[in-house]
Amino acid sequence: MQPKIRAYISLTLAMIIVGSSVVFGKVITHAFPVFLASGLRFAIASMMMIPIVFMYEKKRLTVSKKDGLKLFFMAFCGQFVFTFLVLLGLRYTSAIEAGIITSTSPAMMVMVAYLLFKDRPNTIQIVAVLLVVAGIISVNGFVNFENLSVSKSHIFGNLLMVGAVVGEAFFLLMRKHISSDISNLALTAYLCFLGFIMFLPFSIYQAISFDFSSVTLTAWCSMLYFGAVFTVLAYLFWFQGVSKVSGNTAGMFTAVMPISAVLLSCMFLQEQLTIHHAFGGVLILIAILLFANASGKK
Repeated sequence: MQPKIRAYISLTLAMIIVGSSVVFGKVITHAFPVFLASGLRFAIASMMMIPIVFMYEKKRLTVSKKDGLKLFFMAFCGQFVFTFLVLLGLRYTSAIEAGIITSTSPAMMVMVAYLLFKDRPNTIQIVAVLLVVAGIISVNGFVNFENLSVSKSHIFGNLLMVGAVVGEAFFLLMRKHISSDISNLALTAYLCFLGFIMFLPFSIYQAISFDFSSVTLTAWCSMLYFGAVFTVLAYLFWFQGVSKVSGNTAGMFTAVMPISAVLLSCMFLQEQLTIHHAFGGVLILIAILLFANASGKK
């Protein structure tokens, strides 16, 4: 098989897995408290990543104090804030809407980069951001106002998802400011372990009073998938593929993520895809492709 075809398959698998995370996350939030679920996720991921990184990256594990502080902030935004808000948000909103909203990270990165680093967006990026805003409004704009309590809860869940995307944007932008001497494999291991440490005290507190015997086999399998496949395997697939193709080509594959989230939510959670979901999703998909094109030109 040609290297590019293998890269395309790896990138596609990575984004399918990322899209599927909202489905398994939905199952997990009904079975576990949020902090305990997050701690278990990173415990599983750490148990997988630490042996791998010691096997392949033993000579590249040293981190300077400066990079250590940046790693901590990166883990706080991408592991702690993102995971907590996604799992909490999934208690209030649908997996379809969660998948669509979390796919807007390219737009959020542009806005955060402009606000913090004064990195001015180009015209294409501005248009793409406006499309993303319109897409999110479409996803949220047709709630059932006959039952106001449900509507408030629903919108609150989607706002939590937007907050998670903000945390992810900080997380992704921080990678540029960490030494390139730290490989992506080692970085993944550090972040998984730091995520585990951050959630550990809250996880222990919730675990003390939690009835583990009430958890179904489906929920345990979902947790294993969330920790091992979503947290580790998707990352490895992505970096295996992204190293073989251009940046704009890799960016286009992120469009697979919301499609995966929508299809799998309909298949396994029996959620309904409405017209406003479809319209908002199409706007966001167009925005993703515009971002990829703008990145390629840049």
